[in-house]
Amino acid sequence: MNAIEVRGLKKSFGTKEVLQEVDLTVERGEIFGFLGRNGAGKSTFIQIMSGITHSTGGTVVLLGKPTDRLDAIKQRIGVMPDTSNLYHDMTARAFLEYMAGLSGVRISKQEVLRLLEQVGLSGTERQKIRSFSFGMKKKISIAQALTGNPELLFLDEPTSGLDPESAIDIQRLLFALKANGKTIFLTSHNLNEIEKICDRVAIMAEGRIVRCGTVASLQEAIGQEIQIHIRTVPRLETSHLPEYARLLSQIDECTRLELTSKEDIPNLLVSLAKQDVKVYEVQIERQSLEEIFLAV
Repeated sequence: MNAIEVRGLKKSFGTKEVLQEVDLTVERGEIFGFLGRNGAGKSTFIQIMSGITHSTGGTVVLLGKPTDRLDAIKQRIGVMPDTSNLYHDMTARAFLEYMAGLSGVRISKQEVLRLLEQVGLSGTERQKIRSFSFGMKKKISIAQALTGNPELLFLDEPTSGLDPESAIDIQRLLFALKANGKTIFLTSHNLNEIEKICDRVAIMAEGRIVRCGTVASLQEAIGQEIQIHIRTVPRLETSHLPEYARLLSQIDECTRLELTSKEDIPNLLVSLAKQDVKVYEVQIERQSLEEIFLAV
């Protein structure tokens, strides 16, 4: 069973179509990245997933249940709120207990302390949220999403604005949650982070999913020439590869070479071996997720 199944999803505000026939499937146990420029329809899509607003067409099935029966599974879904929506006059413990209660979840003091420890907020249970740093507010927002041990998590920009150490802590937490079988639907403007931690990604533009798959599959779909960096002794000269002479260029200790297909790589290495050229390193240079995103 998939964690999320969306078919023909539509949403209009008056005459403006915000979502247009969106199809999307998210498998159980994966970290799924959801990308889109401002105004692409990303926030509306997530609001429909979490029951904040309703679609004007299509179907959404979460954990095997249609969203018109969201009450039956709401305790199995965790949603990270925006930090501006936190109750700043509450202590960390009171906030988690209150938010758990709204979802119909009973939570003990021990569970509150465990959640705070899990997100790196040990010892803050009596501290008011207004005194929290921005990074601490991000962490308690994630702790709130984890109340009740949900199977499916919607996390909106969980590491934005964090210092590198805190961001790495959150990334490690996400990997640990995945290892425990949770499905994580993640939005972020940090494309390097998405490329690093997500199993698959979808890119939304003008209310449609225009790219979806692993980063590797998206790179393959672009279909442009492959660049490799190769380090050899002796250093490559045009005489070694006369058929590639015009495609060779030198960068530091490596030689850059443009190929039309990755299938050329083994043939190239065989040719060099026959010439007693020792190959110490071959790196394939692919388009980054950022470059793919900007090309949409």
